Amino acid sequence: MKKILIVTRTFGKYSQEPVEFLKKEGFEIIRSDTIDPDILKEVDALIVGTHPVTAEMIENSSLKVIAKHGVGVDNIDLEAATKKGIPVTITAGANSLSVAELTIAFIFALIRGLVWAHNKLFLERKWEGTVGQEVSGKTLGVVGFGSIGREVVKKAVCLGMNVLVYDPYVSKDNVRLLEATPVDDLDQLLKESDFVSLHVPLNESTKNMIGERELSLMKKSAFLINTSRGGLVDEEALVKALKEGRIAGAALDVFSEEPPNPNSPLFKCPNLITTAHIGAHTKESILRMNMMAAQSVVDFFKGNIPKYVVNKEVAQILKEKGYQEVS
Repeated sequence: MKKILIVTRTFGKYSQEPVEFLKKEGFEIIRSDTIDPDILKEVDALIVGTHPVTAEMIENSSLKVIAKHGVGVDNIDLEAATKKGIPVTITAGANSLSVAELTIAFIFALIRGLVWAHNKLFLERKWEGTVGQEVSGKTLGVVGFGSIGREVVKKAVCLGMNVLVYDPYVSKDNVRLLEATPVDDLDQLLKESDFVSLHVPLNESTKNMIGERELSLMKKSAFLINTSRGGLVDEEALVKALKEGRIAGAALDVFSEEPPNPNSPLFKCPNLITTAHIGAHTKESILRMNMMAAQSVVDFFKGNIPKYVVNKEVAQILKEKGYQEVS
């Protein structure tokens, strides 16, 4: 019997369907809140959320496949997995709607001052109004046109927003199909947008892509939204920009360190909205991620190349070994 280690608290939390699916396929399930290197020596597969999976863990494991419960693989040493011939899969598209909806919620919360208004009345019992603005007619700059970015674009266009998209890796025609305007230059997007929303993976080229220079290009009336990865934003520069009023506000669902230090200067910025990395946390999204991660593991052990293998070199090796592609 194949053994699978599951290190994500939401697997099977809202539906037993993914758990029963794995059991039916003959897997012994081991649950844990942490990754014990010794356990990795005894299991064949790993389904993991945000816990770090280091090179040392991978090299000393008996793992055959790693299924990321989500899309960002910055917590997994992809190079080590590739060297060992371990396919790493993601649940592409599973959380796109949920993260996109949170992004739109942030837009409304920021432009209408909803958190400030709530705190004034509910916490301080003060009947004080705030004058917001309408979303319709405002310009949203979307950085990254992957599955989440596309969902954000669709929803923003329906709200009557003008949408700019910066993504040098996608076809401009595909952007125009969604009634958005592609731009060649990130600086242009930053200068012209009333909202800037980040939807790119975290890697060496995107780390701190929004720093002091980039923030200085934004309108003083503009808002920054990050529902992707905390490392995309230089938090020290953001604090400075918020406190000095160089941008109107920001909303962060993600942080460079999670959970952030309780004494972080971010929490001294009244024009900042924060949530605890909840973008993908809807019951529907979690179930989709559960099932996609489980299906990837099952497919692999049935001699198939799972969908959404991120280390393509390994996928090619599997193909040469006779593994079949999943349609």
